[in-house]
Amino acid sequence: MKNQHLPRALILIVLLAVFSYSRAWAADPLQTQMSMSGDMDVDVIKASILDNIFTVVLVYRNNGEAKERIYYNFAGVYFIDDTEKKKYHVLKDSKNKWIGAPMNSAGDISKKIAAGGKQLVWFKFPAPPATAKSVNLVIPGVLPFEELAISR
Repeated sequence: MKNQHLPRALILIVLLAVFSYSRAWAADPLQTQMSMSGDMDVDVIKASILDNIFTVVLVYRNNGEAKERIYYNFAGVYFIDDTEKKKYHVLKDSKNKWIGAPMNSAGDISKKIAAGGKQLVWFKFPAPPATAKSVNLVIPGVLPFEELAISR
């Protein structure tokens, strides 16, 4: 009899996982900017600090009628805080690899997005000072995200 409940529990777990995953893609953006090509919008869906690490999550949305390519190196990604006007780059791990995804072995993002498609991208940075309420985020190939609010 107990085994009859196992499939229901498994279905419930799968449904909850799918719902949680889809909510991340459907989150209201904090800010949206256009790509330099004009065929993609880039949404910041998360800009928060936890344990002195600043995490930024983006969703690239291809609004064009053809495949679009995202291509840049993590070295070109940074933010400037609103209080000290200091520039911060993406963190690296103990093996000198950028902390973010998706990334190839050279530290580049190189993804093709189908027309109407989406691509999730994330980065980890050192946290700005506690007095900072917003940052200016720079992503290669995208208009700057200015006065991007930070949640703590």
